[in-house]
Amino acid sequence: MNKLRKFLTVKWCAMLSTLLGLLGFAACGSKEVDEPCLYGQPYANFKVDGAVLNEDGKGIENVKVYVREHYGDTAVTDQQGKFEFNSTDIFPMRDFWVMAKDTKGNYETDSVNITTKFEGGDGDWFSGSYATTHDFTLKKKSAETTEKNTTSEK
Repeated sequence: MNKLRKFLTVKWCAMLSTLLGLLGFAACGSKEVDEPCLYGQPYANFKVDGAVLNEDGKGIENVKVYVREHYGDTAVTDQQGKFEFNSTDIFPMRDFWVMAKDTKGNYETDSVNITTKFEGGDGDWFSGSYATTHDFTLKKKSAETTEKNTTSEK
């Protein structure tokens, strides 16, 4: 009985896969429309750079800058507090959320919502490019807040 069930399951899956494949090819390349059939998804180039500074205007090293709505990618600031996130194959969304977080816990987290307008696309899958610069100024956490965080971590 198990051999029969396995045989029928394999045949059913093969027939279903064939049917879905045929439907996929049949849904594309209409004779009325003179366009090729395209599979895939749109993509775009996106770049955000800048610096993470303290209230005195000095760069903060090793701050993580997260770019959300794109798989949670992360950049880390260098010795001068500069960061750069550059992607050449993102899904062209309208809004990206960028957050600067001091992993040492000395500064408060700051974030910004970036609204994009991609330009220079080719009309098929490439939606174009967008680049912006944003600087973050992180405020020093108060001694009370830092003490609470240290106590809660223990």
